[in-house]
Formats: sequence, structure tokens, C-alpha cells
Amino acid sequence: MTFFDLPIRQNPLRTRADVEQALYQLLEPVKGRFTLGNAGLHLGDFAAHYGEGSAHMEAFSRMLWGLGPLWSQGGGGEYLPLFRQGLVNGTDPSHPAYWGAVADCDQKIVEMAAIALTLMLCGERLAFSPREADNLRRWLASVEGKALPQNNWLFFRALVQTAFRRMGWLWNREQLEADLTRLEDWYLGDGWYCDGQPSQVDYYVPFGMHYYGLIYARFMAEEDPVRSRAFRKRAARFAQDFLYWFEDGGRAVPFGRSLTYRFGQCAFFSALVFAGVEALPWGVVKSRVLGNLRDWFARPIFSPDGLLTVGYGYPNLCMSENYNAPGSPYWALKAFLCLALPEDHPFWQAEEEIPALEPLRSLPKARMLIARSWGQVQLFPAGQSCVCQLGQVGPKYEKLVYSSRFGFSVPRGDSLEEGAFDSCLAVSEAGEDRWHTQRGFEAFEVGANYTWRRFSPLRGVRVEVTVTPDFPGHRREYRVTTDRPIDAVDGGFAVPAEEAGQRYSGDMVEWEAHGLTARFPWGVSAIRCEEGGGEPLLVSPWPNTNLLHPLTRIPSIRWQLEPGEHRLVTWVTGEIPNC
Repeated sequence: MTFFDLPIRQNPLRTRADVEQALYQLLEPVKGRFTLGNAGLHLGDFAAHYGEGSAHMEAFSRMLWGLGPLWSQGGGGEYLPLFRQGLVNGTDPSHPAYWGAVADCDQKIVEMAAIALTLMLCGERLAFSPREADNLRRWLASVEGKALPQNNWLFFRALVQTAFRRMGWLWNREQLEADLTRLEDWYLGDGWYCDGQPSQVDYYVPFGMHYYGLIYARFMAEEDPVRSRAFRKRAARFAQDFLYWFEDGGRAVPFGRSLTYRFGQCAFFSALVFAGVEALPWGVVKSRVLGNLRDWFARPIFSPDGLLTVGYGYPNLCMSENYNAPGSPYWALKAFLCLALPEDHPFWQAEEEIPALEPLRSLPKARMLIARSWGQVQLFPAGQSCVCQLGQVGPKYEKLVYSSRFGFSVPRGDSLEEGAFDSCLAVSEAGEDRWHTQRGFEAFEVGANYTWRRFSPLRGVRVEVTVTPDFPGHRREYRVTTDRPIDAVDGGFAVPAEEAGQRYSGDMVEWEAHGLTARFPWGVSAIRCEEGGGEPLLVSPWPNTNLLHPLTRIPSIRWQLEPGEHRLVTWVTGEIPNC
């Protein structure tokens, strides 16, 4: 892919000064994009479900995830009057830029969290007049009593109450207690939460539940010592597992929703430092934060003028959710919470350290296995499913495996090429080209070295599959029961079809009777059918279906299955040394 020559790509990201400079490099392109009264930022022209007004406010507020920590240490002075004016005007009912009343489940409630953190970190530096402070307090307090989605959203209201206490404003102890008590229902044990649904265990655990809990623990240690200690202890336990989601160089495995928040993946480790939880050696924590930032800023995730784009490995609306607006990716600025710590903090003084980790780790509370080898992380879930229709949630949670090097693909239609069915089994009525994959599950198991699930992708068709990691590959053992003739396709890893201007050619594909290997100069993906016959097939998915690679090919095995029970076994492997 072609990269824009932006200053941030040259940032070595080794020191606190480098990280502070990276934040400035991210903020510089937004400076000329303020809306009326500086109360919003216009960063693009596509929409999210909550409309343009809230999208402008969201973009404004999300900059505070980075600016609040920066201001707390005396930096960012040039941005202070701009954002102070926006906060004043956005919460003044008499000003044309007023953000408006807050409704149930309002997107503006999400954005209150960054404002709350800013008040906790450096409210006095904003120097509000009594009238300005009262307007801000009244607007934030309007979240009290509102209906909220029953998930990490409850922490937004909890942080508002925490900020009120910090500012010496009247705060609602009963509301805070009710929200924190409800959040306890989603603690699973061993440091793991779910995000409101037991089948949804994703990045909202680290950059949502734990991140907010650690902020609470930092500011409420005296007022609520028991709960604050619990949040710290859980985060320390979780850190031992979450380490495994990252390659040694800092790249994380894509899985679940909200992946456009990109380097928000490392925000949890930044929050560990902020809360003073030395769950790991500071050098290990530093390698996860700075390594992840280095990996992301080396990728083509920016517009030509340096704005973050919606997408993952490149700009891509195909994989977005209905709540992704132009400013949404700046949620990733939560990673800069470590800037709230001074230069002499042990985190900044430590040398980066790569931890020694096991090649395979079972995470039963998270309903997954994690395998690590050959510079790659692979996540094998079972029993994961998102019940909300937010955009492509099936492939974001229910594939057989997710890879830090191959990513995963999302469909743009239901034909075989539109569907881009990598790392999963797809079935179709015999002779048709309308494919169905897993959506929900009937049962699952996560063992020490395998996962198993049962699901029905199509009425009258039942699938059981056991997946056994064995690096550099994994084995899939299917039992497919059908009451009529169907077609089935098992997809391997989606390998890039071109790299650095070179496109693959047919002689780079090695065909066997029941398998094939796409052996390209930049990466290899292979699949072999060990039981059940099957015809090898190289699928050419539609462009921009894969999260990491815009153009791919998927080695696959295809069967024509008659009514009855069938045992199908495939071996899948893949490697991309540098990407």
C-alpha cells in the first residue's frame, strides 16, 4: 500500500517527549475544523445513527482523552483556550452552539466521560467562572436518571459523579452506587468482565470496563477504598492474560466490534500506569503501550492531511458500525492517559521489556484460546456472539480463528466472492450461490487445547466443529448434519493478493487433489482436506472485505453434501513474516 508522508510516521516513540509529540501530531490536523463556538469539530461528511450535531460534539470531546492528561502536566497550552471555549459554549443553553438536552441512550452521554476525566485531572486549569461552571455541571448532571444501554455505558455516568465529587460539586451518591452495583453483575472472575452480555467478551473489557474502573480507583481510593482495591486487583489479574493478545512488537489481534478505535487497544496498559498498578514490570507495560503505538502509526490509517480515518488497517467504511462517525476513531486517544504522569515516573524511565509467554493459553472466562508463535497471535473463540445489530457483528465474533497477521474479513453480500468467508464454514442450498455462516450458537466448550461449538447456519443444517491449535496451523473437525443437499465451503486465512506494487500470479498457487497453498513472496496461506474429500478452491473476495489487507485471496475447500451426517476434517495454516 502507498503511505502518506506524515510527520508521525517518523516519530520513534521511545520516550515521554516522543509520546507527547505524537499527540500533538494527531491534534494538529483538527485545529482548523472547529464548528460554531468551538463546540464541535467537523472531520468528515458521512453519518452515524445519531446525526451530525452529536457527531461534531463527539469529535470535540474525544480530543480531551489526550488533552486532559497533557494539560494536567502543564502541556498543551495552545489548545486550552480553544477547548475551554467549546466547553463553555456547548453547555450554555443561551448560546447557538449549545449541545442540547440529553435524552435516554444519547450519544452525548458517551462523550461526557472524556469531559469528566478532564475535570478530574485539571478542572482548576480550565478556570471556569461560577456561571460557566454551573452550566457545565447542570448539563452533565442531566445524565442522572436517564435510561442507558446495560453495558459499559454505566461507567460514563459513574465518572460524571466522580468528577462532581472531585470538583466539590453536589454529587448523587445513590445514582453512583446503583450504577456500580449493576456493573458488578458483569464481572466474570479471574479479572474478566463481559460487556453486558456473557457472550460478548472483547476489547471493551480492557479499554472500557477496566479503563474506567482504574480511573475510579485513582480518584475514589479514600471515598470508596473497598471497591477501588477490587478494581485494582481485578486489573492486575486481567493484565496477565491480556498480554497474550499482542505480538512482541506491539501489534494486537483484531477481534470484536469498535476496531476503528485502533490504538485504543493499548489504553488499558496506560491506565494501569495512571492508577499505579504495577501488575507487570514497567518495562513490559511500556513495550505494550509504545509498541502498539509504533505499529499503528506505521500503517496507512490517516487521510492525506493527517486525520484518523474510520477503518482498521486502512480507511474502510465496509467494516464500520452504525455508531462510527468521522470523529469516532479519536476514542483511541485514551491510550495517552500515561501523559498524566511526569517524566520521572518509573514507567518512563524503564527500558522496554518483552515478556516470555506460553505458546498456548486457555482463557475460559473469555471463552477463547490464545496461541502465539512465528511472530503471530491467533485467537480461537467459542461461545462468543454479539446480540445487537451494530454492523457485521457475526464475523467480528464468530469466526473459528482471528489472526494478528491475516486479520479477518466481513461480507459485502451473500455470494461466495462477496461474502469473503475466511476462517469459517459457509453453507448454501445446493446449486445456489447464497451462503450462510454461524450466527449465534447452541453450545460450546473451551478446553485446555481445543474449542468446540454447535450451531445451525441454515434451517435443517446443524454443525459441530472442534478446533485444535497446533502451530503453525490448526485442525478443524466438522460434523455436519443436513436434511437436504447443500454446498459447503471451509475458508482458510485471507492472504494479501498484492504487496508493494507486486501482484500474485497463478504459478504462485500450489494445487493438490484435496488442498492448495497460496505461496506468495510476502505470505503463505494453505488449506488441506484430511477427511471428507472436497475440492480445493481459491476464492477471490471483493476488495476491502478484509480488515488488514484491501485485496486478498482465500484458499478454501468445497463440498457437495447429500442428506445425512458428514465428517469433514481440514488443516489450515498461514504465515506473513512482515506486514
